[in-house]
Amino acid sequence: MKNRLIRSTRFLFLVPLVLTAATAWAGQADDTLRVAVARETDFVDSIHTSSADSDLFGTILFDTLIYADRATGEFKPLLASSWKWTDDKTVEFKLREGVKFQNGEAFNADDVVYTFRQLMNMDNKFRQQQQDFGNIAAVEKIDDFTVKLTLKQPEPTFENVLASRIGIWPNEYTEANGHMVHATKPVGTGPYALKSMQKGSSYTLVKNADYFEGPRAKPTIGTIEVRVIPETQTQIAEIMSGGIDMALSLSPADTIALQGAPGVVIETGQSTRMFFLSMNVAGKDNNPLANADVRRAISYAVNKPEMVHGLVSPDAAVLATDCNPSQRFCITDVKPVYDFDREKAKALMKAAGYPDGFAVTLMAEASLRPIGEALQGYLSAIGIKVNLETLPLPAWRERFIKGESQMSIVGWGSGVSSLDISNSLGIFFNGSSTDYVKDKDITAWNAAASRTMDKAEREALYRKTLTRINEEAYVLPLYGAVATYVTSDQVKFPAPAIDFPDISLAAWAK
Repeated sequence: MKNRLIRSTRFLFLVPLVLTAATAWAGQADDTLRVAVARETDFVDSIHTSSADSDLFGTILFDTLIYADRATGEFKPLLASSWKWTDDKTVEFKLREGVKFQNGEAFNADDVVYTFRQLMNMDNKFRQQQQDFGNIAAVEKIDDFTVKLTLKQPEPTFENVLASRIGIWPNEYTEANGHMVHATKPVGTGPYALKSMQKGSSYTLVKNADYFEGPRAKPTIGTIEVRVIPETQTQIAEIMSGGIDMALSLSPADTIALQGAPGVVIETGQSTRMFFLSMNVAGKDNNPLANADVRRAISYAVNKPEMVHGLVSPDAAVLATDCNPSQRFCITDVKPVYDFDREKAKALMKAAGYPDGFAVTLMAEASLRPIGEALQGYLSAIGIKVNLETLPLPAWRERFIKGESQMSIVGWGSGVSSLDISNSLGIFFNGSSTDYVKDKDITAWNAAASRTMDKAEREALYRKTLTRINEEAYVLPLYGAVATYVTSDQVKFPAPAIDFPDISLAAWAK
């Protein structure tokens, strides 16, 4: 298996060697930062959807009430000039004065109230609307620059949501055009405005010259052009030839081909994203995955350190529990631990009544095929015949949400909203269609942890959850991602403290 894993990354060295030196970087010459991403996004704002792809645009087109400082992760006032919790369920915002939306509309309390009422209207069917916004009870305008927000129950992680998903919409423009206007003609107060887009292909954003002085620097680059380039090798060739100035979708393994390339800077940073193998425990009809010994056998059968360090990065965290150690309340010392032990895995398969194995379908997003193939190899050694089905991310997501998965490689999290373990446990162990376990105790523990402000109580509840997950081998935790940022040396873009890049902070190197 080890040789197979190494061969999976060897192709990265086959970038044409004629690209030994970058040509003149076009970006600085015409004041246009050219950025490559691997996937298209369904929306360019973070209210309609929740994904790293939409966050990239939503962060710079819209402002939130509070801002997560990219250097420290500290929350700072943005559209709010200050905020304070008056009790466990009530927060009052003082709003920044003199701010204008990109269409000239003045920002005030009416815009904040309007936006939050859209979040509260479940008929809007925003993605994860109930999960992220369902706890909002009321919003009230106190005066033109003061708003009071009331929650139904205490929510210790609500500031994470405020700083990530809730970009403020202009009330007059949105009311006149409907909230779906922000899918194609967004208007926010952010440091960049959308000039044009070819959905799924390219997006051109221009500097908001009137952007206010606040906790993040005013934009300095005139134009940002974001191109969707799915092929890794094309991104590598473009960065080496000077066709793009920044690549945000390359993995640590991908960047091997760029090590030492003239004019190329590679930085890595902390990530809250984690990957795990989901198993349909709750499925019926002679489901072998409903047998705990089968799941334990799968857990013992996979050599995670070999797979993760060979295919992902030597710096990637090999997960012992179903969370990323960079998340708050991620507890890593729970038992049992499933170290690689093929003979123990085979014995468990026999004890479970499957000495000759069984067949199962493993779904994965297309870019995760190497991980899927590695799992396929490990599980075949204990008799499990894995049919690997790779799909574009939107298609995989749709089928997973509909409960159509037997096994899936699930990647979850990134940025501010994932700083707390509740962001992942609250999605995959909550009794919904994305919960393939349906353990009522875990659902109750997670619900209680998400509503208590007592840190010790939260930690105790999460310890119970993570221990139960390991005891029953409900999922197989795999690895924590490493955030990678590749730029030309003409660009100054320090790796952020959290994997939630704000590309408005990019500047030309002096």
